[in-house]
Parts: sequence; structure tokens; C-alpha cells
Amino acid sequence: MLKLLLLLSIMLFLNACGGVSQHEPREEKRLYFKDAPPNGINYVCGERRGVTKSYTKDGKTEQGLLKCVYTPITFSLGGLTIGTIDKVVDGQTIFPQDLVNDFDGDFSNQELLKIAIILQSLGRNYYAHESNISKDIKEPTLVKSLDKISMDELNSAIKGMGITPVTPDEARVHLILNSPNTNSGKPKVEPFEEDISTELMVGSSIGQLSIKRGDGEPILPFLLKGEGEENFMLNAQGKIALTQRLNSAKTYNLTATVANEFGYDSASVTIHVKESGRIGKTGFKDATVKLFKLNSKREKELVATERTSTTGNFDLNTKELEEHGCYIYELSGGVDMKNQPNSGVWRLIVKGSWVKSSMHKIAITPLSEMLYTYVERDGFDNLEPKLEKYSQILLKKSLDSNSKIDAKDIMIFNPPYDKNLLYSTLIYNQTYESIAKKIQAGDTNYRESLFNAYIVESFQSNAIEIVGSSIYTIDMLGSGEFNIYDLETKERIGGVKLPNTPFDDDTHVLYINLIDGEVRISSLTEWSYSLYINNQNKPIFDGEPFIKYSTLSGNFSQIAIGKSHSQNIFSKERALYFYDILADLNSTKKIKFFNIDNNQDIYQYEFDSQLLNIDSLWTYYKYLYVIGDNKINIFKERDKKMQLNSSYTQHPIRGNILGVEEDILYILDKNRLTLLDVSSPTTPKFIEEITVPFSYKLGIKTNGKYITTGSKIIDIKSLRASKISK
Repeated sequence: MLKLLLLLSIMLFLNACGGVSQHEPREEKRLYFKDAPPNGINYVCGERRGVTKSYTKDGKTEQGLLKCVYTPITFSLGGLTIGTIDKVVDGQTIFPQDLVNDFDGDFSNQELLKIAIILQSLGRNYYAHESNISKDIKEPTLVKSLDKISMDELNSAIKGMGITPVTPDEARVHLILNSPNTNSGKPKVEPFEEDISTELMVGSSIGQLSIKRGDGEPILPFLLKGEGEENFMLNAQGKIALTQRLNSAKTYNLTATVANEFGYDSASVTIHVKESGRIGKTGFKDATVKLFKLNSKREKELVATERTSTTGNFDLNTKELEEHGCYIYELSGGVDMKNQPNSGVWRLIVKGSWVKSSMHKIAITPLSEMLYTYVERDGFDNLEPKLEKYSQILLKKSLDSNSKIDAKDIMIFNPPYDKNLLYSTLIYNQTYESIAKKIQAGDTNYRESLFNAYIVESFQSNAIEIVGSSIYTIDMLGSGEFNIYDLETKERIGGVKLPNTPFDDDTHVLYINLIDGEVRISSLTEWSYSLYINNQNKPIFDGEPFIKYSTLSGNFSQIAIGKSHSQNIFSKERALYFYDILADLNSTKKIKFFNIDNNQDIYQYEFDSQLLNIDSLWTYYKYLYVIGDNKINIFKERDKKMQLNSSYTQHPIRGNILGVEEDILYILDKNRLTLLDVSSPTTPKFIEEITVPFSYKLGIKTNGKYITTGSKIIDIKSLRASKISK
């Protein structure tokens, strides 16, 4: 028993002294502090106190050495503590950012900059050749703490020592250049190799360097040096252009150098000049490229066959091209630049004159195959209008000097650099990348993906409205929120959760009046909400739900609105128009019309629609379009009366009017969308009918560019170009 008590006493004594391990020998670690200056900085680790100093490594004198056994290590300048590091490993280089809590890579961090400014200021003015801080300099340091001192106060304290402080920008640049992630500051340029032809014209584009610009502002001009450099020009975007005509085959080995405030990087540029026709570009090596001409019967005739080089280039066979002829380049086989096999067929459709006169590199790409797929589906007759139409749903901006988007832009599309110019429907849900992968895999279902590429964005809502540049939605079955989104970016601007709202009904309506800053949200039963949106970021409630006639920016006569089962309200600009459909079994439908004008005066009159059944109606300027009995009756308002002006009967019309935008009247009947040209309001012209992937709901709206449904925003141009368009 005595032995046991003795053993316990010894253990308690050792624990009271800090534990057995405190007295065990530990390995001394050689550590290196790196910044300007790294020598002359005080440090404390355990019982050891020292000063960073010079050392020899691989026969070279370096600076900033310290030796420690225990951590933490605290660094200081005289009486000023500059930071502490808790954990280290042998051979570690310690940087100023390691002394900052939770450093996230931001070299503009104020805590970090204060440390860097005082270190670099002291080192720049004294013993700069050795990067030492003299003891005489650091002892009278006027800075006592970095925690709460401002940048202005720090500068004043350093000036009080008789030293000129470095600027925050100078300190930041120095930190980046002397940190292990220096490449994030410096630019990076990749090697470049390309084939060109002696037929290439002066000013033509040869290609574009892959440049990562780093953190700093570029230092221009970027340089292109080597034998024959006078033949080429490298611009600020990294594009290489021909500056003078080349008459013979030759290989030019050049060096491109790009720089910014943090440093520079260089890479080889190899340009092979060949005595052949103009050279086209693909993404595949050792592939077969066939050139076809479309004859007078719009049938393909084989003209030439080529193989792509190790850089994916091929001869365009410009000598075989007639100015006004239509041609198809067709690629098959080969492997991509990562040696993945190509099982698909890629086409590029062009006119001979386009190829011969282009100042840009011509390429077979996923986008050129998409364009070909559209025109192949529709047939090659009347070709150029089709090429232009479909080019405008593939790109959102022209790539050449002509501002109009057309097929000449598609043939010079460069995937690595021009993807940001893709049309929004190809960007949604990575549609472009998905189609490209399917083409390469030989999956013909890519056509389905392409023809159905008309969705721009998805929302979950029961009702949706487009007003100006904003989208307004309510989601009553899900989040119970009212939200406002920017129409172009689809980013949420503002919104609010609706409290105490009944969610048992999925049919709701929205009325937006930006002039008065009013939003009305209504169910089709008994309640409504009012909000104010003078500031779209912060919609404000106007009390609890209330029972009131619902207002609606629309025209849906067969649907009950509010407590009334016949009244509808719709709006155009500043005016509000109300109408009642008066049911009379013995006569045609009559409409009781109310108008709230700019002075808030209400007047009314009654008129005969001359229709037995009314589907919907809409106002457009001074005209009223009433749909029913498979036709449209068009009325014109004169002296507070509606007079029948004309009837449209050339094409059977049924359904609900979604709106009139840019002189196009949109009418939806189940899954059929009808478009009528009403540029001449009294004599509409049929444009087309489209089978659409949505049916009638209160939330479907249009602004002429998009159709919004309860769950999607659909681009109208792409929808009209889809496979189900007629």
C-alpha cells in the first residue's frame, strides 16, 4: 500500500510540474522568416530568445534563419509584437501572412498590410543590401501595438522614426512577389503553335495566346520577340495578327512575354508557314475532313479530302471554292487534344467568298455543327436567311467587324475564348458543353438537346409578371415568398415572405403598377395582399390580407377573380381597364367597360362583342381585341364608345392573350401558341403557330423577348426555332 501511495505521489508531482513530456528532449527545428527584411527580427519560442540572422544553404547566403524547439513562436521589433505562429514543421518558411489569424489569401488584409509596411519600411531605408533591421532602429520604435492603430497613425509613427514608410500598394506587391503563391500575382502564358498559309492576308488573325493575367494591371505592350518578329503583332488581348505578307514556307520560333506589376512570364510561339491554301482549325488530330459543294439541286458533291495535323489544322482548299458557291466541311474520326476518340460528325457550312475574304481563323466547332443541324432539318433552299436566323440564337454578339450576327461569326467562333458570347439558352445548365460531348460521342440525341435549348432560367412560382427590366414572382405552394429578379442577370433584387397566407390554392394573380409603386397579390377566392415597391430591394407590406376585387395585368374572362365570377381587370401604361362579361342566354355576349383614367375618373359604357362566347380580350393602343367563336373582333374606342372596326377570320383563333409586344400578339390555347403581326392593328397577319412545352396558367406572360411560366423563363427566338415550330 505504501508503494502505491508513493507512486501516486510521484505522478501527481510530475503532473504539477507540467507533465513528463515537458522534460523530454525535442528536436530543434530550423525555420526561415521571409520578407523584407528577414534579419534582425526578435523571436521567442519557449525559453529561447533570438534574432533572425543569415545562413548558408547550397553555397548561397540566405537570410531570416531562426531555431526553435517549442511553439508558439512570437516575433517582435523591440517592444512591438508583430505576430505569433502556433504550429510549425522543420524547414518551414514563415511568411507575414502566417502571423495573421484566418488569412484567406487576400493580400489587402489590413492586419497583414500593417505588419508588411513596418517590416518593409525599416528594411528599405537601412542595410537594404543585407535586409537587416538595426537594433538602433527598432529599439526607439514609436509603434506600441498594431491591433488598433490606423494606417495614418502607423505612417505617422514610422515618419517619427525618421523613416519614409512604404505605401500599402507597395507592401501588397512585395508580399505577393515573395509568397509561395507568387503565380497568383504574376501572369501566366501558355506555349502556342499554329499553322498558317502563304495565302493569309495582312491583318488576319493567326490565333490567340492562353493568358492568365494574374492579380495586377497588365504592363503593355506584351512582347513577341525572335527571328521574323516584324511579321507578327501581339495585342493586349493576346491575339496574334499578320503584319506583312509571307511568300514562302518557313517556321518562326518566337517568344511571347506578358507582364504585370507583380512580374512576367514567357512562353514559346511557333508559327509554321505553309505553301498551300488557307488553313482551317479543328479540335481533333488525325481526323478526316471532306469538302462538299451544294449543287443546284441542293445535293452534296465531294470536292476534296484532307487529314488534320497534330495541331488539328487542315487545308481549306480555297482554290476549289467558287465565290458564290455553298460548301460544307465535314469532319469525322481522329482524337481530340487529350487523345479521346471522336465518334461523331462535325460540319461547317459556308460560302466560298466568306472563306476567301475572312481575316480570322476559320474553324469546325460544336457551334458550327449546331448551325448545320438547324439548316439540315429545314432544308438547304433559301439558305442565307436560315443561316442568319439560327446564328442569332447561337451567339449574342458578332465576332467580326460587322456588328450583325450571322453565319460568318459562327465560322470564326473560337471555343476557348468566345464561350462568354454564347446565346443565353446555350449557357443555361451547361447546354453547350453537354451538346459538344454528345456530338463527340456520336450520340444523335444531341439534336433533341439543341432543338429544346430555349430555357434561360428556372423559377418556382404560381404567378409571374414581367414589368420593365424586372421579373416579379410569387411562390405560394413552396416558400410563400414574393420575389423580384433582374430580367437579364436573373439575380434576385428583393423580396419578402408573405405571412398568414393560405397555401391551399395554387392559382394566384399579380398586378404590378410601378408608377404608383403598387403590387397586388391575390388568390382567386377571397383574399388579396398589397405591397409597396418604391424601392425594389425592400418591398413593404400594407397590412394583413384583405377581401377585395383582385386586380390583374391580364385578361382571363373564364376565370373567377376575387369575389366576382365575371369581372376582370387589366392594365396598359397609366390606365386601368375593367370589364364585366354580361351573360344573356338570348343574345350575344355584352361587355360592360370601365376605364380609370389618369385623373382617377371612372366612366363606363356597354357594348356588344358580337360573339356568342368570349375567350379573352386585350387592349392595344386605342384598339380592343376580343377573341371568341374562333375569330378576333377588333374594336376602336371613339367618344367613350366601342365601335367594331374589323374581324380577323383568316386563321382559326382560340385561347388567352398573353400580351402584345413589339407589334406581335401572343395567344395561348392549351399547348399551342399563335403569333399574329398587329403592326397594322386592324388587319392582323398570321406569323406562325408553335407547340410549346407549357399550357395555360395565370403565370404565363411575355415581354416580346421571353415567355415566363410558373417554372421557367423561355427565350422566344429559340422557342420559335425549335423542332416543334411550324
